[in-house]
Amino acid sequence: MTQTTVASPTIHIAGDIGASASKFFYRTRPGQAVPIWMDSAVANSLNESALPSLNAGGRPQDSTWLKIDSEIVLVGESAKAFLDSTSLTANKAEKAAYKIAAALGIAAELEHLPSQYKAFIWLPLPLTEIRTREQIAHKFNAICEQGFICRGKQQQVQPILKFFPEGFGLYLNRKKQLDSAKHAITQRRTLILMMGHRNLSILCFEGGSLRASRSNSDGPGFWPAFEKATRSAGVPPTDYSPLMLALTTGKPQQISQAQAGLADFGPYTNFVRQTYWQAVSIYLQDNLLSQLTDSSVDIILSGGGSGVIRSQLNEYFSSLGLSDRLIFADKMQPQLTDLVGQLPEVTHNPSIPLRMSDCYGLFQGLIGKLTKVAA
Repeated sequence: MTQTTVASPTIHIAGDIGASASKFFYRTRPGQAVPIWMDSAVANSLNESALPSLNAGGRPQDSTWLKIDSEIVLVGESAKAFLDSTSLTANKAEKAAYKIAAALGIAAELEHLPSQYKAFIWLPLPLTEIRTREQIAHKFNAICEQGFICRGKQQQVQPILKFFPEGFGLYLNRKKQLDSAKHAITQRRTLILMMGHRNLSILCFEGGSLRASRSNSDGPGFWPAFEKATRSAGVPPTDYSPLMLALTTGKPQQISQAQAGLADFGPYTNFVRQTYWQAVSIYLQDNLLSQLTDSSVDIILSGGGSGVIRSQLNEYFSSLGLSDRLIFADKMQPQLTDLVGQLPEVTHNPSIPLRMSDCYGLFQGLIGKLTKVAA
């Protein structure tokens, strides 16, 4: 009698474990592309007393918990109640392994996978954190080796984890676009500006490679500018959330807890944009202008911060005669907007396509590689 073996199911997943949110795309079968959006919070070293209120229904990413040995770790929305604030100074490596494990557990639950499966994982890291990849991999692989529980279900993962510099997903997507137009990306300079929560990165790709000497990740982040502006304007912390909504949705009328009613946040949104743009423009002058002399340069803008000051960025590059070389990442991938439209977070945060564009490009690269191997 011939004995047949059933291959383990496989998750292909690309993630961006950012400071403001964790973003993932995964697939378990051909043609699938599922987005996951999670809060960035992680609360670890807890005991089982933290669990009774969880698994109460809704999306698994809204009530995610892990059990590793006897340690309980809350990830995402479920962690926020146990944290006074999310630290921006803590290195991502400290929490990254938990976020990856949580994303896999969520995908496995959504797709009704058995406890044992393989996982191919691609992750981008800022240049300043690339050195932490071995630390992240060591922690994550150790979790997988011993096995862990996600939301009550055992997970036995065989992982293959690979890291890339942030922005690489956007580069892959631009390369695909140019290839279809019979243009070689190796014959042009591609500058990718990642305007994130914690920092601004400038990535320079030339000749098909990242030029580290012309790239950096130490630019001003959106959140420090937001905090500076709100403190200066006297906005109380209880109104940070409606002010952020006013910024991201473009609707200045929001309910204010401090004013116990509807309030006009328009003047504050203008001040935040002004403060952020002032910091960004100085940084661009010092770190970007000298790289714009190449006539074949492409400038790709991504990250939530770029959406907040989109008009200022358009004016800036237009004044340099480069408006036709400027590409906002959410306009590069129209299918991305449709894909993430299923996320309820998009309702109050229309910048999500911008914030997930690098992750989606990396996911497409992972799937493209898979397709080539299969062929």
